[in-house]
Amino acid sequence: MELFPGCYRRELDNGIEIIGQEEPDSKSISLGLWFKSGSRDETQTSSGITHLIEHLLFRGTKNRTSYQITSDVDRLGGHINGSTGREFLLLSLRLLPESLSRGIDILTDLAFNSLFREEDLELEKDVVLEEIRSSHDDHQSEAIRLLEETIWGDSSGLSLPVRGLEDTLTRLTREEVLDRFSSLQKADEIMITAAGNLTMSDLIETSSRSIKGLIPRSDQENGGNPANSREGNSGQPGIRHKHDWRDINQLHCVIGTEGLAKKDEDRFPLEMLNVILGQGMSSRLFRKIRKDRGLAYQVTSSTQYYFDTGLFFVYGAIAPQNLDRFLNLVLKEFERIKAEQVSEEELELAKKKTKGNLVLGLENNRALMSRIGITALHENDFLSVGEVVDKIENVTRNDIQSVAQRLLPEEEINYSLLGPEIPDPPQL
Repeated sequence: MELFPGCYRRELDNGIEIIGQEEPDSKSISLGLWFKSGSRDETQTSSGITHLIEHLLFRGTKNRTSYQITSDVDRLGGHINGSTGREFLLLSLRLLPESLSRGIDILTDLAFNSLFREEDLELEKDVVLEEIRSSHDDHQSEAIRLLEETIWGDSSGLSLPVRGLEDTLTRLTREEVLDRFSSLQKADEIMITAAGNLTMSDLIETSSRSIKGLIPRSDQENGGNPANSREGNSGQPGIRHKHDWRDINQLHCVIGTEGLAKKDEDRFPLEMLNVILGQGMSSRLFRKIRKDRGLAYQVTSSTQYYFDTGLFFVYGAIAPQNLDRFLNLVLKEFERIKAEQVSEEELELAKKKTKGNLVLGLENNRALMSRIGITALHENDFLSVGEVVDKIENVTRNDIQSVAQRLLPEEEINYSLLGPEIPDPPQL
């Protein structure tokens, strides 16, 4: 079926979904093989297992050694990568149009024929452990994760680190890894997306040929998207802030609240609100906190969207003695945007910036491939760029005020701190 002009969706006989976006003027193709489950479907005892599987997929298959995987990609003039998110594991490959068939063959080989040898497991554990240790130096990301813990609890898959916990990772066994991968390796847990100089008929033909006989159709008992059976995300009532005291110079502060699901229609006014509050040098918080008072070098707001929930937050890196002033300024802007409608000038600027971010962010096939994959993961309506632009243009000042009032009630605001110890951190 045609989702929007040039973008098509088809289900193979075994249930694997294929989505392709034809871009005939492009010089390349971006492919993605998605498993529709990620770190949010893990527990504290399995934290990091999906990310570890991502690493192991590149260690060798029944048909290729680890070296042959990379050398075969190099012979195609391509680039291969893996990534793990809260709600997916993705194998991606960018290559020349004439190499489509061979590219799909490589991705399906990794997805269905990987060996998961014991010696590879131990080696990749060491690699991931170093990755985890390196992530501790990313103070912004660590502070954001602390905020996630205040909202969803420290045992939720939405707050556990995607890379995993050191203690958990070292205890994972080959049997546990195989069990987890078996839960992913089902037809309705997998989809292939592609964007670039291709035709949907070629994509269907090559995908069918590469996958034939590798995987049967899932049945009702063993198949199904984990998103469809996820229970609600419980937070920690009464816990409004968390901290991680470290001997570093700056204090990293994140203040925010639970956001919106990807398919929530209020996401369009929320994006406008996000731009007005903290995106770029003309935003309210940048002007109030950095330009007018010099309290921070970096201050920004951000949104994250998941299948059934999301996150909205403001981040700043400040001197410890400026914490109270920083929090008060952010909270004051939260109250202001709830109480007063934004100006027409702010609305028009936000629309232009949001449209610019959308269009400029989709100038390569990798972004197009990811966009249609994420849309399918969230079971959202497929919209063309033009249709999204129309949604943005239809946002009103009242819409922005309404979503602010919905998301920013005082009692729902949480914050996190990472950095030098603060005696008696303020209560919101």
